Amino acid sequence: MASGAGSSRDESFPAELRKKLFKSPVVEGDRLLESSDNLTLMNQLQIQHSLEMARKAVEKEQLEKRLKQLRLKLTAMSEDNWRYQPVEKLIGQH
Repeated sequence: MASGAGSSRDESFPAELRKKLFKSPVVEGDRLLESSDNLTLMNQLQIQHSLEMARKAVEKEQLEKRLKQLRLKLTAMSEDNWRYQPVEKLIGQH
């Protein structure tokens, strides 16, 4: 009869409640500290990500500016090319 009473008591507690009862107790301060550590880590990761994205954007802008300058120089050199004799002719190879 004692086993019958025990089995009805076991059936009345769902497995989740049983797990919660037998877990080691968590102090509320520990939970807050863990939450704070997670927030700090997430903030650090977000800052690192933002800095990396900003750095890449600046590098891309600099590259585009440099390419534009080089294109302008190439155009200017192409326009002035007729003024000068070819190097091969000057050194006597052609």
